[in-house]
Amino acid sequence: MITDLRWRRIPNYLTFPALFIALVVHTILLGWGGLGLAILGAIVTPLLLMVFHGGRGLGLGDLKLAMALGAIAGPIPGATMMFVAAIIGGIQAIVIMLRYANPLTRFFSVILIGLPFKKHSNNIEIKTVKESPKTHTMPYGVAIGAGSLLTLAVSWWTGQEDWFLSFVRIVVNQ
Repeated sequence: MITDLRWRRIPNYLTFPALFIALVVHTILLGWGGLGLAILGAIVTPLLLMVFHGGRGLGLGDLKLAMALGAIAGPIPGATMMFVAAIIGGIQAIVIMLRYANPLTRFFSVILIGLPFKKHSNNIEIKTVKESPKTHTMPYGVAIGAGSLLTLAVSWWTGQEDWFLSFVRIVVNQ
């Protein structure tokens, strides 16, 4: 998460070994079925992340991180991790948007989330993404990491892998 915060990069030397180790450990502990679950998690988790984002705005490092986490956790906990990461990422995006916008933009952005506004501050235009990539990008690896840690903590505390899906069912049925 530190490299994503600082340089907007998630290095391959972290994601690929994690993926490989997850595949090997699942195979050793659970046999071919474990390998299948790890592969399914490695496929489902980044695909779900892409669906949440409409295939836009994600870097390949984010997808490789999701793939490694999906292989480690499996398909159901991996899907839960991406649901929670999407919620945390949404909160993170709102905080970033409010931090860099002027008061009028802040007001309308909170009401009409997702609409692009041209940002001005004292008649000085903020640089665009092409001129300064860090200005308008978001380190989504932070949301993925936080969502994964929160999912693992709540799963351990409740003893359920699909605690988030149970929570959604309770909220929907009320």
